[in-house]
Parts: sequence; C-alpha cells; structure tokens
Amino acid sequence: MKNSLLATLVLAGVSGSAFAGTTQPGSLLLFPLFDNARGDETFLTVTNTNATDSVTIEYVYIDGYDCLEFNRTRNLTPNDTLTVRTKSDNPNMVTGYCYVFAKNAAGAVSFNHLIGSALINDGSTGSDYEIQPYTFEAVGAKGTATDVDGNGVRDMDGVEYEAAPDALHIPRFIGQGAATTDLILINLTGGASFTAIVDFLVYNDNEEVFSAQKSVQCWDKYTLTQVSGLFSDSFLAGTNNAAGESLGGAETGWYSMKGRLSFSSADSEANPAILALQVERRGSSYGAVAALPYGTGARTNGGLIFHGPFIP
Repeated sequence: MKNSLLATLVLAGVSGSAFAGTTQPGSLLLFPLFDNARGDETFLTVTNTNATDSVTIEYVYIDGYDCLEFNRTRNLTPNDTLTVRTKSDNPNMVTGYCYVFAKNAAGAVSFNHLIGSALINDGSTGSDYEIQPYTFEAVGAKGTATDVDGNGVRDMDGVEYEAAPDALHIPRFIGQGAATTDLILINLTGGASFTAIVDFLVYNDNEEVFSAQKSVQCWDKYTLTQVSGLFSDSFLAGTNNAAGESLGGAETGWYSMKGRLSFSSADSEANPAILALQVERRGSSYGAVAALPYGTGARTNGGLIFHGPFIP
C-alpha cells in the first residue's frame, strides 16, 4: 500500500510513489471499528472527490461476533459527501468493522477518488474521537473491474487493490493500570472459519524487548492486558526501564505486530495479513484517543472477505 495516514499510518508501497504525510484517495475504504453498543455512537463519512463523475458505493458491515455481513448500496454525485449513523444504518449489529468500495452494475471497479472518516462518541468517557479508514487504491485504470480473478473477493494483492502491510507498529502505549487501552485486530487472510495467530514484540522505554502472541478470528477487540501482562504498568516498572521517561508517573512503551499463521479446519496459510486499531483511555477526564498503526512492507494474501474453510 502506498498510502500513509497523517502522523498515524505509513505503509510501504507495492508500486508507484507516495506523498509524504498524506493519504491518497482510494477505491476501497476500511473502517476498523463501528460501535453501536448502548451509549456509543458511530458516524461514517464517505466523500467523492471527483468533480465530474458520480459513483456507486457499497457498504459492507462485518459483524465482529460471527463475521456475517450486511450490505447497503448508495450513489455519490460529483463532490458529494454522505455521513451515516451506523446505529440507524445497521441496527442489528453491535460492533465490528465496515468497508466501502466503488462499483457499477457488474461489480467492483477502480475509482480512486474516495476519502472518509469515522466519528465515534465514546459512552464510557463522554468524549468523541475520530478514526481515518485504511484506504486502498485499486491498481487498474479508472472504471475497470477490480475482481481480476473472479472470486468475488476484494483482494489486497497488488493486482486488484494495494497490498496490506507486512508489519504494524504502534509508537506508544501507556502501562495498563494507569490507562485502559483497547486493541482491535482484523484478520484479512480467511474469514469466519479462520483463526490468525499474531506475534507481538513489546518494548519498554529502555529498548528492552519482550514477545507475546494473540489469536483473532475475523475481528476482535481486546484490552492490552488481555493480549499480555507485558503491557501492565506493574510489569514495565519491574523491568530495566528508564526512570526519567515516565508519562505523569506511568510507564510507557511501544509494540509491533505480525501475522504468523491463519488456519481453519481444512486450510492454512502462513504470514496472514492483519490490520489493527488502538483506542486509549487515561481516565474519564482525558477522553479517548484512537490511532491506526504505522506499517512496513507488504503482504499480498489479504482479501474482503473470505467465507468457508478454504482460501480461494
């Protein structure tokens, strides 16, 4: 992927050149979180930046509990923008992720003019935070079909859409106990039938590194301490940490993630593509802060979305 999210996401490209510090419009936007839980609100915005052409877009909501999907199709006129309240647009799902792609009557097409954002009202803190989507450009020329292999999946393979990153990097977390941080993981290599094993490298504030693993089936949200006790403030305080580098007395660190294996009862694939989102809360007075990770490298085996026990 040759896009980079301003101050939050940098992904190495499979081709072409990037514009430093910016995200380029794409043909497919992936919002890693919508939250319709009681007290929470999510608003998804998609905008057509093309000044002359209309575009049909399809919203595909993926249920975080069972990976089933719910679809809506809409039309954006030139320079049009649309914001939907997910609780009204998709009232039967509590939480999960949503992707939006350009299409015509025959199927998905290249239309690298879509941008978007998600605004989430966090019921636990009463604050709002905004998330940029992962933005994938289609590889083919404008208006051409993207489903090159005809499998009905939006493939992030460098042929249909840009590849997903190889490794993800979160530049900072606060030791858990002093903060409560959620980590959302999405497995792109396999759908509801597949479980992905994710490797973590966790660094304290003095360059010491520790390893952990976590599994994700389709989509899931964990606290960092559910991922590993390595993220706790008490563990970090007991390491050879830098005493003068705390954040208001709390320990800090950073971490990286890579998919190791995605498997079902009938199939498996090494080095699966994963995506992530961190949502951090440091007490109700601070509100919530969300950040997409930085990314490096490329993995060409991601797709939206696989169903069944085999990867097509």
